[in-house]
Amino acid sequence: MPARERAALARALIIFIASIGVAGLLIGVLNAPFETIATTSANMTQTSQAAQGRQWIQMFWDGLPFIVAFLGFIQLLGAAAAERRLPGQ
Repeated sequence: MPARERAALARALIIFIASIGVAGLLIGVLNAPFETIATTSANMTQTSQAAQGRQWIQMFWDGLPFIVAFLGFIQLLGAAAAERRLPGQ
């Protein structure tokens, strides 16, 4: 079996860790501008539908780290399943 095929899961694990790190940095950098926009939009909200939409966006932003980690975990599980199905093992 070629070494390239055997390293697929290790490469997927490195990609998972790197993507979690990069996503954390991006969320950290974008958090201050998002909070500014959220505060400004709170002052401009006039209808209940707008307030509910603003609340949903705030909930999504608060849950974004968990969403990113979950998607990365799904990618890691997919890579493990693909490696398990490699022929000749």
